[in-house]
Amino acid sequence: MSNRMDFLTFIIASIRNKPGRNLATIFCFAFIAANIFSGQFLMAGAEGGVNRGISRMGADQVVVPAQYMVFLQGSGPDNTMAIIKVEPSIYRMNSTIKDTVGKVGGIAQMSPQLYITSLNTPKLSSARVDIFGIDPVTDFTITPWLQQPLDHPLEPGEIIAGHEINGDLSSQISISGHVYTIAGRLDPTQSSVDNTIFLRMDDAYTLAAIEGIVPTSAPRISPGDVNAILMRDVQNENPDSVTAHVRREILSAYPSRNISVIGRHFTLDPVSQNVHGIPVLLNIISAFVVLAALPLIAIIAAMVSHERQREIGLLMSMGAKRNVIFFLVIAESMVLAVIGGIAGIGASIAAFFILNKQGFLNSALQVTFTTPTPAEISLMAGLALFVVISIGSISSLWPAYQSSMMNPYDAIRRE
Repeated sequence: MSNRMDFLTFIIASIRNKPGRNLATIFCFAFIAANIFSGQFLMAGAEGGVNRGISRMGADQVVVPAQYMVFLQGSGPDNTMAIIKVEPSIYRMNSTIKDTVGKVGGIAQMSPQLYITSLNTPKLSSARVDIFGIDPVTDFTITPWLQQPLDHPLEPGEIIAGHEINGDLSSQISISGHVYTIAGRLDPTQSSVDNTIFLRMDDAYTLAAIEGIVPTSAPRISPGDVNAILMRDVQNENPDSVTAHVRREILSAYPSRNISVIGRHFTLDPVSQNVHGIPVLLNIISAFVVLAALPLIAIIAAMVSHERQREIGLLMSMGAKRNVIFFLVIAESMVLAVIGGIAGIGASIAAFFILNKQGFLNSALQVTFTTPTPAEISLMAGLALFVVISIGSISSLWPAYQSSMMNPYDAIRRE
């Protein structure tokens, strides 16, 4: 125990002996650790924002009644906005069409939407409010726009409110005498979604059954009726190919051609591809940062051990064994790496939280920066510290071996 204590005391004394050199070395290790951690932190935060952006791209195709196309006067396929929700329409179909569409390969997700009614309710919004029904379990176009994820599955009597709908989370609103609780709010979409209220599908059918909700000129809404089936393709699938397959399957099942398929506008495909490519680019940049850091860490470690050769010669002349000298060189480099790594990571975390709070990261990266979770930050910090310590110790192996094998007389004479 006393030998260990003497050994540790010697390392500390050696570091304190030349504070200028060791502070510079610690600064270099801190700089490298900060670069490694920063690359991972920025990559993870930007990738989280990119993935969120990808999830907000909307549906790739939407299956609608054929009359819907007449209702839109042909504007559907020319729509350059992401398909987040369909336009209000009285034309409906049965949700069992999902079984037909589900036979087509290349489709990752499907979710129905039901338009119920539009209301002029100044208490809820200065604009006309659309009421829609969605399936919160399968939905993939509305929930990605939530300001914050729901802390529980959407329950009966709970709604998701568009950005322009009045009311705070957990507050209650009334629609034709029915009271609903706002469980989630959406970020602004700059579309009609901002003035829309989304109910569970069963709540939608219950509300639609109330006298006066659905205009008398429109067909009654029966359970199972939907306005559209929104679809998202498997990643890297050709949207045009999937759309063609869906159309063939529908034409085979519905020869009367009363069902149509709207594909996402072609101008959104390059955007989607570019967004998908950003995480890959960030990973490449992060890898380059780490690779560029490794040689510098190795050079620093070699310089530290080389500068201490005269001291090592004195130790050997006093009877220190070769394995003790070998471990001493590596241990001192590891101690400096730990101190520098912790300092660099701590400074980086503090700087990033300040910059993110001021909104600088969003503007600098040109994407919505999503702060990594504490668990992710801990993992990044551990990885950066592990890399710095590993490279610092590995790079000291050769200098340590040379130091342990040198002649004490030659080492003492070396300046």
